[in-house]
This record gives sequence, C-alpha cells and structure tokens, in this order.
Amino acid sequence: MLVSVVVAARLPVSESRTEVTRSMPIAQVHVSADRSAEATVDGATSHHPDLGAAMTRLTALAREGGQPVTLEIHDAGTVRTLHIDPSGRVSMQAAPLAPSQQSAPSQPAVPSQQSEIPTAAPEEPPAPEEPASSDATPPRASTPDGYPIGTPYSGPAAPGANARTRRRAQRQADRRTAAQSARSAPTRSKAPDSGAARHHPRRSRVRGLTAPTIVLAVMLVVALGAYFLPRIIGSPDGLTPQSIPAGSTNTSEDSLALEDGRTPVPGFAAQPTWESEVPATASVTATGRGVLVVDGNALAVLDPETGESRYTEDIDAPISFAVDTVIDGERALVWRTGDRAQALFDGETAPIEYTIPDDARISSAGTSVLIKEGNSLSTFTRDGLTAIPTPDPGYTPMALDGTALISAEFSGTVTTTDVDTAESSEILLESPSDDLQIFRWVTAGHGKIVSLWGEPGASATSGHRIQLVVHSAADGRIFSTVSTTTDAVGEANWVRGQGYRLAVIGPYLFTVDGGLLVRNATAHHLRMAEPRGEIVPSSIDDTRYLLHGNTAWRSDANLLAVTDSGSHAIVRTGQDRVVGYPAQ
Repeated sequence: MLVSVVVAARLPVSESRTEVTRSMPIAQVHVSADRSAEATVDGATSHHPDLGAAMTRLTALAREGGQPVTLEIHDAGTVRTLHIDPSGRVSMQAAPLAPSQQSAPSQPAVPSQQSEIPTAAPEEPPAPEEPASSDATPPRASTPDGYPIGTPYSGPAAPGANARTRRRAQRQADRRTAAQSARSAPTRSKAPDSGAARHHPRRSRVRGLTAPTIVLAVMLVVALGAYFLPRIIGSPDGLTPQSIPAGSTNTSEDSLALEDGRTPVPGFAAQPTWESEVPATASVTATGRGVLVVDGNALAVLDPETGESRYTEDIDAPISFAVDTVIDGERALVWRTGDRAQALFDGETAPIEYTIPDDARISSAGTSVLIKEGNSLSTFTRDGLTAIPTPDPGYTPMALDGTALISAEFSGTVTTTDVDTAESSEILLESPSDDLQIFRWVTAGHGKIVSLWGEPGASATSGHRIQLVVHSAADGRIFSTVSTTTDAVGEANWVRGQGYRLAVIGPYLFTVDGGLLVRNATAHHLRMAEPRGEIVPSSIDDTRYLLHGNTAWRSDANLLAVTDSGSHAIVRTGQDRVVGYPAQ
C-alpha cells in the first residue's frame, strides 16, 4: 500500500476565520503498508520512499511558503490531525499566528478583559458537519460525472477532549502570567534600577516555559513518537498486498516451495485410467463436463471421467466458445460454432441447438450465459433463446447470475434486475477509502463485482498506486482489497479458471467463491495462466510448473481440465493422445 500526500485547495472559511488561519493549506496523508509516499502539492506530484520523507517535504514547503499546513492523516480507517507551523515544527494543534506589525502594540499594555480571550483560535472549533467544497468528495447523487463512492466524506477529525483540556490549561497559564506582568508594571516605573525591575522582564521573557507548557511539550513529543515511529520503521508484513474479508484482515500466502513433480499432475495418479487417441492435427478443448476434439469438420465430445464418446457430428466452423454453465437450473456443456450454439446436458447424448446472430457476443462471466446482440439481451433455456429485460439507458449489462442481471453505470451505481419480474434494485458499493473512486470496472459475475479504485486522475496506465477491490454483488460490501499499481493490473483481465474455483488477475490469485486473495506471485516472479480446478499452470522464466496450494511442482504436463468432482485430470500427452489421470 501507499502513502499519498495531497495538498488540497484552500478551504472557504468565514472572514473572521480567514484572518486567523490565512487560508491554511490542507494536506491529506494516506498511510499504507508498503511505506511508499506520493505527494501532490498544487498539482505537482512527487514520490517518496516512506512517510518520514513525505513529512520532511511538507515541513520544507511550510518553511519555504511561510505559512502553516494542516495535516489530515488517514490510516486504516482512522483520521488524525496535525499541524506544521511556518518554522517547520509539527504540533497536535494549530499554533496562534503572530499579530501583524500594524496591529502589534509598541509597548506592553495592561490586558483588558476582552483581550484575555485568545484570538488565534476559537475555544471550541466547530465540527465540520458540511465539508468544504474544495476538498470534499461530493455525494453520489450530485456527481453525474463521478463514480460510485459508497461512503460519505469523513471530513477532518474533530479535536478531542484532551485537546480542549490542554487549551484551557494554556489559557489559564497565560492569564496568570499577564496578571503578574500587570502587577509588576508600577514597580518598574518607580524603580527602574531596582532588583524587582530587572527580575520581572526576565520572568516575562521566559513565561513560555511555565509548567503547563513543559507538560504540553512532553505530551506532544510522546504523541508524535507513538504515532510516527512504527509507521516510519514499518512492519514485517507491510510489504504484501492485503486481502480484507468482511470483519477481518488476512494477508495473502507468501510461502512457496518449488519441487520436482512426482506425478504428471499433483494430487493425481501417475498412470491414467483412460486414454484416447486423437489426430496430431486435432484441436482439443476440455471443461469439467466434456472434452471437445475437433479434426477438420469432425467434432467429438468425450466423457472426461471415462474417455467414452458422448456426441459426434460434422461442423462447418471452428469452435469459438466452450463453457460449463447452468441452464434452467441444470448443468450443461455449451459450445459455439459460427451462428450455432449447442448445449449438452448431463446424462444426455444429444444437445439442444440454438441459432444466434453472427455478430452476437456471448459472455460466461456469470453463472448463466448472457448473449448480447446490439441492445438486445437473451440467454439459453431448454425452450430456446429467451429474451431478458435490458437495463435502463446508460447502464451496461455485465453478467447474468441465474435470474439476476448485474449492470453498472460507468459514472453511477450498480443495479441488479430480476429477469423474470423485471424488478430492479440498486447496490451501493462500499468504498475502500473516502478519497478513492472507481476508474475501471473489471468484471462481474458469480456473486462478485471487481473494480479498480484510485485517486482522482488515476487511469489504467497512469502508474498510480491503486486498490483492486472485490465487492459482493448482493449488498455491495467488500470481500477483499489489494493495494497494487496500475502497472500490475491496470489493463489485466479477471480470468476465471476452469471449474470456477480460482481466478487470476495480473500476479494475484483469488478464490471465486469467497473473492479472497490467496496468493501474490510477484515476489517469486511466478506467471500464472488460467487455473484448472484448484491447480494453476505457471512458469518461472522458462521452467513450467503446476501450482497447487503452497507448492509449485515442476511438470511439463499439458493440463486441460479437472472435473468438477475432482476425480480426474485431463491431459494431452504428445500430439496424439488425451488421457485422464484419477485422483490419488
């Protein structure tokens, strides 16, 4: 994760407050696990290795600009407020501004009752119920060009009771010092050469070192040390992306053992229970429900558990789509050739045939197949293609989970539509952070919505630190988040594995059912391909592996599929055989 520092536009405040704060700049500091920092000041962005470097930069800016800076430090959902005065000193509250030369009295005067009230800051600063327009995230309803945010703007942290107590103690100390100075004034005028006259000015010069001030200084040092020290040093697990399921935090598995494979496929026997000869020129596609062998115009569908033929026919176009899906609540193998699609249900020997337009697109992102032709939507049923309701204008259909159509407005919210009743409901996605917004919708389906979130200005190729977020398609809550970069996943696809057990996007491996991050392959330079069941074909440099759990097994096996039950692994050996290895 990242530390980003953003100095926002000056807050619009009332005239009286403007005189006090001189339009104090606001710096927002977002603390992340990898201790890196991105500082944006008046539109200029700079990168820093840690929070300490970013703070050094801000204190230097405060000294160079000659004005204080207020820091809002966001860390793991909490917000802390610090202040940097024009000299570069950091404090827990804003320091009073020195009066101008025109308003400063030329000689010390006896303070009046009115002057006893400090004018540097109000005694009880009002809590910012309404955030300033310059640095607030507008509510979703008023941002037609924005993105779904999900949580309201949190605003600056209101000062706590301890801060108010310290201010009261300081004011009382100042009043006592002022009273002592007033009582000593006649003595100084009557006896300028006396010891009393010499003593009182000295006491006036050091009144900043009263007991309350010393106590405040000690408390400030302790507070700053407790806050910054662990963040500057970091933590052992701070370098890995985080998977955050609801209610808990869980880091991805980093351990990885590299072993020589004992069998062609880990977890399966060394000898196959069936094998089938195929032409060397044939193309072979496998799912958990069937093995499709195409040789010229001949198509054969084999049973993945026995190797026996389930169906054969002549085709006039290559297979462009094959997937396991659910039709009317029944499992089926669906494939497409040209303008035809066929569905072979479990236990049957003849498929149902559908005619689809050449320009129609078929999506298997959800648990059911979604067919898009222009603005029309349909899906497979036992009775043929069935039209389903289209979402409202401006919404893009993303996936069909059973009877629930998931759609999203690029600059708006997510809706689910019951295709049987045409009733729609809105889903408000939970935001991973108040200052982030969606800049790319990755995919939806299987009860999940995957998207990329970043600061304003982030794009798929901007090089920003971003959040990869997996949401629930049912209620919008976050299943997991990963702090990463656009270089890693900015343009990557969410690849659901065969069998819908695992999914890969860039260097990250997720579970499909839970939406949780289970592996970050970056540290081991592991390149992962489409998963097969719970096994992931991978490579490191030019060496091929089959990743299973925390072990990558060296294997040159061309793994095509694993059956849904996990009973067999389908492998093409050489060019002329397809075999099925049983589970051990």
